[in-house]
Amino acid sequence: MATQDAQILSQIAKCMTTGPLAGRTLELVGRADPRGAEEYNMALGDRRANTIRDHLSGHGMALDKLAPSSRGKLDAVGTDEDGWQRDRRVDISLR
Repeated sequence: MATQDAQILSQIAKCMTTGPLAGRTLELVGRADPRGAEEYNMALGDRRANTIRDHLSGHGMALDKLAPSSRGKLDAVGTDEDGWQRDRRVDISLR
């Protein structure tokens, strides 16, 4: 995980534990680029979402307030390396 990403996630954890969103739940949706088998990409999305879950819980968020899931390559739109890079992510949304 890039340093900048870790810093952003730490700020999110702080907001979710002691800030104005304390007690709310986050949905973490792992995504993959369109290359590879469906099953592989679903598992990859799960690993990505769980990595973010582990980072946030390591910064004080309760596991029951983190809901990881995967969409794999279902919503991928990239057709080249730049697009594939944007497809490989975890979307975080407030529940």
